[in-house]
Amino acid sequence: MNIKHVIMFKEVLRKHQLISFFFLTYLASWLLLLPYMLTGNEQAYGIFIIIAIFCPALVNILLSRIISPLRHDNYSSKRRITFLITWIIASVIFTFNVKTSSGIESPVAIVFYAIVSFLPALVLSSVFSRYTEVRKSLSSLLRPKGSTSWYIFAILVIPIIRIISLPLTRMLGLDPINEHSLNGSTVQIAVLVSVSFFYGLVFTGGLNEETGWTGFALPRLQGRFNPLISSMILWLFWILWHMPMQIAGLWNSNLDSFIRTLIGTFFARFIFTWLFNKTRGGILPAMLFHASANACFAFLPETHVHMALEAVLAIVIIWNGKMWKKLPESNPAVYQKELKTG
Repeated sequence: MNIKHVIMFKEVLRKHQLISFFFLTYLASWLLLLPYMLTGNEQAYGIFIIIAIFCPALVNILLSRIISPLRHDNYSSKRRITFLITWIIASVIFTFNVKTSSGIESPVAIVFYAIVSFLPALVLSSVFSRYTEVRKSLSSLLRPKGSTSWYIFAILVIPIIRIISLPLTRMLGLDPINEHSLNGSTVQIAVLVSVSFFYGLVFTGGLNEETGWTGFALPRLQGRFNPLISSMILWLFWILWHMPMQIAGLWNSNLDSFIRTLIGTFFARFIFTWLFNKTRGGILPAMLFHASANACFAFLPETHVHMALEAVLAIVIIWNGKMWKKLPESNPAVYQKELKTG
């Protein structure tokens, strides 16, 4: 492929950013998951699985670099410092999560944790990329937008719904769909929940996914459609992206759980969009909401009542936010097309 073909290819990516994002994210993630799907050997292909689930974030960075090919201010020192700090913190989070869940502490395993922690370090340090469009896409990770109340809401809303749904379920004479037995002192349980939350924030749903789905795809969808339609389109692509994980047994091991996830994530996607729009294009609330929901799945019981309450909350949010109305092009939650790519 000569320089002319490269230039033409990059121009196609610039003109078709949404299609390019979905295509490249699917292609890279699914190819990386294929060896595990064919062999079932998680130990041998664990690094491929981790890279695969980071593809939404990595494709965001790749496409944003192509969209904004000209380098500007030099942020190299801030980028290196952010990378180092994030790498250390991510390594600790990964190690603690594995230790609390399986107890694996071998030297080889610890080296693996350190290697995979380069991924969140790369994503977060890209806030200080030399490429304008990369910084623009990821800046809200370290410079939060909007009121603190939206961040508190993002963390607490699902746990509160789950907690109050249990007595309501019993009052109605129903049984929980499933329950989790938490053993240990209050401090031990708090540590387990905290580790699970931060692991989700950094590795499984937060930084790795929402920087792509919410940070890259959503503002571009909202440039074409209203928030309601944008949320439904994004939910569909989000769910389809998980299909190889479903087939491989990495995500929702049975049909009933999968169906509940389809319903729950459908309504949750409107909440993601609402938080993004309320914070005028902030990715961090979506990450916090995703991590909080994942932690709830691990520690709090599922009930039909909580599913109904989450659906009601989403409907109220749709109505209150008038999500059927298209956002103005000047809204920070809509991709700004005025950037000159050169």
